[in-house]
Amino acid sequence: MLVIGYVYEDKYGMFHMTNQLIGADLNKLDSIELLDFYTNTPDDFYSFLEYYNVTDYIFVCDGKRMHRFVGFLNNNYPIRFQLVDTNQILKIGHSTLSSYNLRKKFPNNTALHAKFEQETSPIKDALHLLLTGHYPLNTKGNQIKHFYVENKDLLNKINSSVLKNCVINSIIFYDRCTTDILPELFPILVNFHREKETIESMNLIHMNEKEIIEGMKSFQSNGEVLNNQITNGIIDYSAVMNIDRNQRLFYFKDGIYRDYSKNYLITNNFDEDFYVLVNYLSYKNTRMTTPIMRIFPMVLNISALLGKKKMYMVTPYNAFFTKEYLQKHKDFKLIGFVIDDQYYLYNISLNKNYKVNKATLLLLEYYLKNKIDSIELQKYIPNKLESFKEQFYKIIESIS
Repeated sequence: MLVIGYVYEDKYGMFHMTNQLIGADLNKLDSIELLDFYTNTPDDFYSFLEYYNVTDYIFVCDGKRMHRFVGFLNNNYPIRFQLVDTNQILKIGHSTLSSYNLRKKFPNNTALHAKFEQETSPIKDALHLLLTGHYPLNTKGNQIKHFYVENKDLLNKINSSVLKNCVINSIIFYDRCTTDILPELFPILVNFHREKETIESMNLIHMNEKEIIEGMKSFQSNGEVLNNQITNGIIDYSAVMNIDRNQRLFYFKDGIYRDYSKNYLITNNFDEDFYVLVNYLSYKNTRMTTPIMRIFPMVLNISALLGKKKMYMVTPYNAFFTKEYLQKHKDFKLIGFVIDDQYYLYNISLNKNYKVNKATLLLLEYYLKNKIDSIELQKYIPNKLESFKEQFYKIIESIS
């Protein structure tokens, strides 16, 4: 079977698949599901193609990084991978492709490409994830998303089994390098030293486990957020709290570590297979991520974005009006703020806050804790509770 995939490579080097067709030959092709380059590894991609008994894969793509990726695939998997650009110029593969009009099958969609061009660079978010280790809970474990490499020479030390198990849109941050002449690795390559200003702007700090737990307990007891240094995050938070799920690796000249601070050595053998590394790490990661562990870095980050050393928040996992809070993970988009005796609702995904009254914040807390129909609310709003609830639902609908 033959598959043709049209991929747009944006200005940061990120891949976005816009179409994928399969067939016995180029004249008989049907659409199949698209590949998500943010969540799939080269091994995942190969397993997908193996399921369909694919023998040949043709990428239609402009971009320098795709050339490196196709080279990696050809060196590591028994499928023939070929590359043509959008002008149908063959870059890698067989000259017989030139007789087919691939552009008819994949028209140039400028509007779709514009959607993929992000307004802000993804590099800052990637650096924050790399340095803190605080990845979203729904991020798959044992999939490397970000690397730190101490110097350029260590780039050649990254084992191919590790690269096979990093997401296709992974990023390698390399340090202590004065040249841009780099090995032909397929991940996005970013000079860490040139991002120093971005890193400094995040004002990341070191905290030990005891300090973090004390901060969590204080927040959980009354919603108070103390962020005296106005930090956006804690360096190696996931490693300090022992909740890493193997999404980042650090290559130093004396070995591979699971943290930037070099407190947790995995191995000094750079040739270790990826699954040997995972097996070793599985003995280290013994703590389950609790809801308060999940939310605490976000709490600090939001207070830093608002520039507040002290504020109060209403979430499912802390006491405020009611002393109860949830002990299980829950998806939610809204939280509440109290800043200088003013009340706000905050939409996390939109990064917007809305000024409200105290009653709305009260209802939000009970709503987040699945207690909006509790009789307990009657003591706060004895006469017009239903009217207040009706208005509350209208508010959250308008801002969600």
